[in-house]
Order: sequence, then structure tokens, then C-alpha cells
Amino acid sequence: MSKDLRTWLQDLGDRIPGEPLRVSKAVRPSSFEVASILHQLEGEGNLSAVLFEKVTSVKGEPTDFRLLSHTFTTREKLAVSLGSKDTSRVALFEKFLDLGRQKRKVQVIPLAEAPVKEMVVGEESLDLADLPIMRHNFHDGGPYLTPVVVACAPGKERPNTSWNRMMYVDSHHLAIYMSPRHLWMYFQEAEAADKPLPVAVVLGHHIGFMLSASALVPLDEDEYEVAGGILGEPLRVVPSEVYGPELLVPADAEAVIEGEIVSQRRSIEGPFGEFTGYIGPQRLSWLFRARAITRRPDPIVHCAFAAHLDHLYAHFPIEASIFQRVKQAVAGVKDLTWLDSGGPFHLVISLKKRTEGEPMRAALAALSASNFIKHVIVVDEDVDPANAREVMWAIANCVQADSRITLLNNLQGHLMDPSLRQEIKGAGLVIDATRPVDRPYPPKAGLPPEILKKFPLNDYLRP
Repeated sequence: MSKDLRTWLQDLGDRIPGEPLRVSKAVRPSSFEVASILHQLEGEGNLSAVLFEKVTSVKGEPTDFRLLSHTFTTREKLAVSLGSKDTSRVALFEKFLDLGRQKRKVQVIPLAEAPVKEMVVGEESLDLADLPIMRHNFHDGGPYLTPVVVACAPGKERPNTSWNRMMYVDSHHLAIYMSPRHLWMYFQEAEAADKPLPVAVVLGHHIGFMLSASALVPLDEDEYEVAGGILGEPLRVVPSEVYGPELLVPADAEAVIEGEIVSQRRSIEGPFGEFTGYIGPQRLSWLFRARAITRRPDPIVHCAFAAHLDHLYAHFPIEASIFQRVKQAVAGVKDLTWLDSGGPFHLVISLKKRTEGEPMRAALAALSASNFIKHVIVVDEDVDPANAREVMWAIANCVQADSRITLLNNLQGHLMDPSLRQEIKGAGLVIDATRPVDRPYPPKAGLPPEILKKFPLNDYLRP
């Protein structure tokens, strides 16, 4: 059986009993009902995946769709997605990176064998308001899909996959926001020729496939092949209804909206709750026209809960890529965390320092790896980078502001950073909170592991 969202749910239940939580009562996603439930669960510390089994459309009418969220909220679920037994942060980094290198050619299958082709709705009959599109945060500009978008550069076969928020506009249109990366570049090329850019909007698939769309993949690599590596098997694909083999779509997806980003047209999009936890501004973005919907009879729409932990941790592949770049620059890097450090624009690196200067080299590698990063704190290997108390202890005891803090001006920032005074240009900060190795320094107080192992706590606390 090929991997899809249903096999992921089966694996999730086998690995983590009780997940996903199932909501059998009918809910209306477009009226904040789903968002309210997820928000309250997160507030109580319950980060289980949630499957809503009865959801209404934007029109408020019953549908045969289901909706799944909170799939990225814990490392245990990431381990299920990657087939990893080890749930530690570094083990998951290494697993994701290793799988991504094991690229696999796609498998083109007959249309009759593709689950996503069981039901086909043409352009004249489709109405996007028939979908269960969720409103995430109170100030959002409308209901939003959070899908993976697939596109090919004009005249080329290399597919790109990326996460793109898409706001409901009307029966046939969604407003789409594109960061200035690969999809944006593809559209620029198409629009220069006054042509639309065909895309497939994937509403649900195995979470490994969804994660692969966040990987920092070079422009010349086939991202379907990377997805096959993450899945551990070739991604099965079929020609699209509208564009044929020009656009291959994932055969095992739950539902796909086929259409195009319209040339020479723009649309108001937003505001939208971002991974920062703040509401992003309303923008003049791009316009997508739907031309067909293909789907299973009872599709599961995957939804990343915007501006919450589920949204933030969907960026795990970017964190893994940063880890790779930093470790290539400084071999002594042991661990790092972007997502668990109070991010999203700030990174803590733990390294075994051999010489002075390595902390700055590691920090610069992180800053060059991603414009998400603007603050870097470097600590010694015996400091847990995800433990804010330990990190602040290191800063308090190892930092003199005049020599261990470096300000960097004129850095490319991130458009979602609400603190930027200009649209994209910002500044960076590096704090070297490691103990010096070029002069005597007091050792860290505590007990070595062999002593702790000799006197296990449970031996003294038995009833």
C-alpha cells in the first residue's frame, strides 16, 4: 500500500495511542469553531493531532470532507512522519536530511488507479465555497487554506513544492501569497511571457510529503524526488485534468485543486495570523483561478493551524537545513534549536568549542542559511539550547557586552518580522555565551553522569 494521509493516521495511532483525537460533532471551520477548539487544546498543553469528522462548507452546508490539524505540534509526530524511532531533535534533523538525500524518481500511474481521481469536478461545476475552508484567527481577512502548492517552471519538468496560504475570494478564486522563492520565480517567468502559471493545490497527503515541501532545496533539484526520499518510496503521480502531463499531481493526495496563478492580475489578501504569533498585514498579492477539483469520496483536508504551534513547527525542515549548514561550518556543533528557543527569528547553538572564533563562524553560517534567523546565541555543549534557564545562565556568566555581543547591520530580514522598520532590511545579533578556551575559567558546578548513575534517585524514593 502506498503511503498517504490514511496510512499516516494508522501509523500515528499505532505509535501514539489516543491520537488523533476525534471530534464527531459537526463543526463549521469558516466560523472559528475549529480554531476555537484547537486554541483551547493548545492552551491546556494538549498537542494531539485532531481529526474533525463532520465539517461544513463555507456555505455552512454539510460535506463529506473531514479536517485534520495539529500534525506538527510534537517531535513524536514528526518521528512518525519520518519513520524514526528516536524522537530527539538532532536524530530527527539527521533522519530528515538523510532521507532527503535519497531522492527517488516519481512513479507515473494510470488515471484509473489514482485515489485522487475518484471524483472529478470541472470548472463549470466547481464552487470553492463547497470546501471546508477554515478561519484561523479573528483578524484574518477570510477563510484560509494552508496547502502545498505544486508548480513547474514554464517549459520545464522540474516540479517545485511549497507551502502557500490561500484566502477564499469567490467560487473560482483564491488569493495566494508567495514569498520571493522558487514559486514566485516561476510565476515571474510565466508572467513575463504574459502566461498564467499552472499549479496544483494539494489539500492533504502523507505528512512526510507535506514536510518535504518546507525543505530548503536548491532550484535545480526535483522536489517530487526529494518527497520520494522522505516517504521512502517513489511518489506516485498522474497527469492533471486540465494541463495533462505538463503538470503531474500526487496520485495519493486527498484532494487537489487544479488551476493557475493569473498573469497581470492581483488581489487583496490578508491580514493573516503568521507563525510569529502576530497578525501579518493585508497585502496586494496574486490571484489563483480554480479550473478543476479532483478528490477522493471522503477526503481529509490537512490544515496547519496558523499563528499557533502547529504553524511554527511546520517549519521543522528549515530548522534541519540550518543544522546541516551550521555543522558543515563548525564540526563541533552538537545541537541547535530555532523552534524550541522562543523563536521564530532566534536560534540557540550548542557546540564543543575547540578554539576562539568558532562560535562566530557557527553563527554566521546560521545567518547565511536562512533569512528567518536574526538573533543567534552560542552556548557550550553542556548547555541545553532548548532550556531557556540554562541559556540565560550561560549569558549571565560568560558574556561581557563589550566583547561577546556583535551587532550586524543591513541584513536581509524576513517579511513576516513585525519589528522591521523597512520591508525587508534589518539587523542581526550574535551573543557568544561560551566559556573562553584561551584563558583559565572556572568549571561548571555539578555532578558527572557516572556519579548520578551510581546513585539512581529511584533507589531512595521507593514507597
